Amino acid sequence: MTLPDLGARRRALTDFTSNILVEAAAGTGKTSLMAARVAMMIASGIEPSKIAAITFTEPAASELEARIRWTIGELRAGKVPPALAKIVTDPLGAAELAHLEAAAPRLDEITATTIHGFCQGILRSHGLAAGLDPGSRVVDETVAEALFNEVLSEWLRAKLADGADENGAVAILAKDDPLGIVERISELATLRRDHRTATARSPDLSSRPDRTFTEAVAAFSRWHAAGPGETGTADLIDDLGRLAAFYDEALAKTEFPALWRLTQPPRIGAMRPKSIDLKPYDRNTAWKDALGAVEGQRRADEAAAQFERVSTAYRVLIGSIAQALVHELAALLSEVVDAYDRRKRDAAVLDFDDLLRQARILVCEHPEIRDWLAGRYPHLLVDEFQDTDPLQAEIVFCIAAATRPRRWQETQLRPGALFLVGDPKQAIYRFRGADIEAYALAKSIIAKAANGCLLAVTANFRSRAEVIEHVNLVFQDVLAKPGQPGFVALTATVNPPPLPFPAAAKLTVDVPRDARAEEQREAEAAAVAGLCTRLIGALTMTEANGTERRLRAGDIALLAPTHTDLWRYERALEAQGITVASQAGNALFRRQELQDLLALIRTLADPLDTLAFGSLMRGPLVGLTDEELLDITASLQPDADARQRFQLRTSADEVAHPLARDVLVKLQGLHRLVAELTPMQLLAYAIERLNLRVVMAARHGQRNARALANLDAIVELARPYGVAGLRAFALDLQRGWEHKRRHPEGRVDVSGDSVEIVTMHSAKGLEWPVVITVNSSTRFKPQDQFVYRQSDDTIHWIVGGIEPPELAAARAEEEFREARQRERLWYVATTRARDLLVIPELPGASSRSWSRVMDLGQKRLSELRTDSLQSPVASPSHSDTNQQTEAVFAAEAGRIEAASAPIIWDRPSERDPDRSADTIDSFVVDITTDGQRIIGAGALRGNVLHKLMEELLNRELRPVQDQVTQRASELLGQLQTLVDDDAEAGRPAPVEMAVTALRTLGLPELTPFVSRLVPEIPLWAASPPRFLAGRADAVVMEGDRIALVVDWKSDVNPDVMAQNAHAGQLRDYLVVTGAERGAVVYMSSGHVSWIEPRSG
Repeated sequence: MTLPDLGARRRALTDFTSNILVEAAAGTGKTSLMAARVAMMIASGIEPSKIAAITFTEPAASELEARIRWTIGELRAGKVPPALAKIVTDPLGAAELAHLEAAAPRLDEITATTIHGFCQGILRSHGLAAGLDPGSRVVDETVAEALFNEVLSEWLRAKLADGADENGAVAILAKDDPLGIVERISELATLRRDHRTATARSPDLSSRPDRTFTEAVAAFSRWHAAGPGETGTADLIDDLGRLAAFYDEALAKTEFPALWRLTQPPRIGAMRPKSIDLKPYDRNTAWKDALGAVEGQRRADEAAAQFERVSTAYRVLIGSIAQALVHELAALLSEVVDAYDRRKRDAAVLDFDDLLRQARILVCEHPEIRDWLAGRYPHLLVDEFQDTDPLQAEIVFCIAAATRPRRWQETQLRPGALFLVGDPKQAIYRFRGADIEAYALAKSIIAKAANGCLLAVTANFRSRAEVIEHVNLVFQDVLAKPGQPGFVALTATVNPPPLPFPAAAKLTVDVPRDARAEEQREAEAAAVAGLCTRLIGALTMTEANGTERRLRAGDIALLAPTHTDLWRYERALEAQGITVASQAGNALFRRQELQDLLALIRTLADPLDTLAFGSLMRGPLVGLTDEELLDITASLQPDADARQRFQLRTSADEVAHPLARDVLVKLQGLHRLVAELTPMQLLAYAIERLNLRVVMAARHGQRNARALANLDAIVELARPYGVAGLRAFALDLQRGWEHKRRHPEGRVDVSGDSVEIVTMHSAKGLEWPVVITVNSSTRFKPQDQFVYRQSDDTIHWIVGGIEPPELAAARAEEEFREARQRERLWYVATTRARDLLVIPELPGASSRSWSRVMDLGQKRLSELRTDSLQSPVASPSHSDTNQQTEAVFAAEAGRIEAASAPIIWDRPSERDPDRSADTIDSFVVDITTDGQRIIGAGALRGNVLHKLMEELLNRELRPVQDQVTQRASELLGQLQTLVDDDAEAGRPAPVEMAVTALRTLGLPELTPFVSRLVPEIPLWAASPPRFLAGRADAVVMEGDRIALVVDWKSDVNPDVMAQNAHAGQLRDYLVVTGAERGAVVYMSSGHVSWIEPRSG
């Protein structure tokens, strides 16, 4: 068939002088289109290094790069890739093929990356202009969040410490709500961090809204007293009178404690549940009963007007109080944001927001850098442009501009500078900062440009015609209404054989209309699991190449709008014997795996935590019974207080039980590493040392993949903690467990034998033969207490559930935007289906639930009937057998051994008794990088002396005895945790080491070389099968050549054998470096031994 958008596709792939925005709908092959454009650009003679292809996730960037290579490979082989079919009708010309051949070895020069990776590249090239530390590194979101939380915790502790201001804002909030203070402050602090320019305006309290409210209540009371009354209204006025008395002259004092007290008025009957807001006034019937229809209606209308004035005044009053409170809190929390920025500067790290902000400064405020980037990247291609935020759009448009614009919205684009691909109907990432208005603005810039072009691509290569027809029918009006980008119908291009039932169908879930959401999820999970069981192995699928096969579990995806209770669906599927690859919600801290590892981590962090130790030994990881633990304890020698305790410090020799003794020995070995490894390293090692993966897999049976994925997720939680951070990590896990913290579970790897459970957001860009939407009975997340208003860049606080009138419009606007995004999310979900789309019908779902976002067309859909399906047939993948035998294994091992050349490492530094191997770098941190211990004071003295010589030669340390002595003392302290206990008595003296180092620098034989000595040079040489690795203490460079190698020795009285070993070590270095000679300098005696290279 002829593609309806063939003209648009042809121009997208051949016009390299226009600035083009392609609106590519779902399933239209956006990635293939962009890859084909890059290939044709290179075929036209554009250099690969001049092209930047930007997308928004690492996997998407990798896929794009791979697709570009594949497309170019097909063209070079004389083939026409599908994306170029009917566009490249004749073979490429000789010149075009020559360009592709010349570019093939240089495809790595194409910049295919994420927007953050692109910005990181800018900073890497021009970081000094931005005032960044040259050694700065980018940290991921997990590490950045941990760093911010650490700063916030320190700030909170300072505000609540003894001696802090008891009337300070934080102290007042903590007194009133000690359990909720952290969450409340954290929410506002995060808002301040994410919206740096936002302000919390100070309200004008001079208008005295407290008086306005009390006067409105008094007026209501006078009105009621002046005419015939109504009992319920009289009671309401009495209640309002109590409220007015509470607020009488309340704003005479505006300090934080006084204002905070005003947010807790006395409860009255007119208030909403769990709120201090007033209920609507509705006494029409009572007024009519009391005064008759006509007079009652008149008085009811007057009463309603009076109450509305009271309610409005009350809202204004509470809103003013809340704004005054948030103004002071937000100002205080600027300290946290500033401290966070300082912490990042001190650590020389950047988070993702820093990347964008710093890149924008370089691009938009440094003309010479912008011009360089415009020359470096004359062609910018951006995929998924609907997911950009204004900052990202500004960076892209400024680089693509002919000249630097005053504002990016005024950009005049260079010819052919931009190729943007996006689908505003799939704009679903507002929570990440994506702004569909930025997309609309970019679209208008291109549309108005003389060299601009808007294209629409609508041919869908994914879904059956029935699925496409349903999507078009459901969304044509929804996406055309205000707040939406407009709808362009999809056109189906695939026509496989029909299914035995409609390709778009519903699955009715029968539950009572008053059923709770949890009950509805349980019923839906059971119905969906039953449907999957019936489909797998029974439904015949037709592949793109025409071959037929039975449906596998991996062909099915359950798409959910939120993570809430996804474990219910996982459990229902597993009960049917179906394996699951699931995002499984945010219940990591509720899982048994976390409780098990928490006991292990607490045990290693605190040897005296007998509760954790007992829980670990008795728990499923070890599995001792109560009787066994009692027997073990009874056999132990009493402690100093005459009590018998089985704990981590118990001597393994006293434990007769073989399993208990084995585990105890392993735990004690792990505990000895606490001061040497990070919690992440230690936990990963403990999992392997204790064989926990095997234990978990055996224990959890059908759920073992999830349990093992959660192990990895818990290890990842430890990433932000440094050495000596195990106790802090244990405490953080304990708090998370106690408070049932929400955190994503580990992601189970997808396989053809597993049904996938995925959120709709994560499903974007993916497809499955069968898609079933689930979990739509979940209600929308309530709006946060702190609100960021985008229209004027301000922050507000909703206290007591009350929206002041001026904020109500902003909240309504925010809800409007969220509602439109929910509709687009359903569009994304329904367009993931290739062959079968199933939408459950939940008659009892709440009006505020995801199933009521819009009419998904269930009334027009037929009920899915599987009666006509054949009996399930097991997939061939289930019948695979293990072909491995002992003979096969031995033969393969022999082939590997024969193909693997032996490697013999020679590390001269490790043979040096004067110095532990590779400990020099450890002085910068608190331990050696490999956790190696220093044995004896002699080695300790040698390490300190080596470090002193390095710093003296580097000019980091001035050759002044007092300063060198102080530095020696500091180094001793840093190495203290690495010294064995029996070496304590022989600790070297800092003064003696300082004198020795300075005396060495002054040795006459070294005087000609001291000013040219370069310390700590790593050396490496290969002469297979022998490889040498070491480190020269110091060398003298002459141009690019090493002329002299120096080796410091701290030995007090080395014997002949030791001296010969020292000489042999240095000769190895002379061979590696080609140096003319070397010097072994015995620092304690001041003797220098000159060494010549080996002859021959």
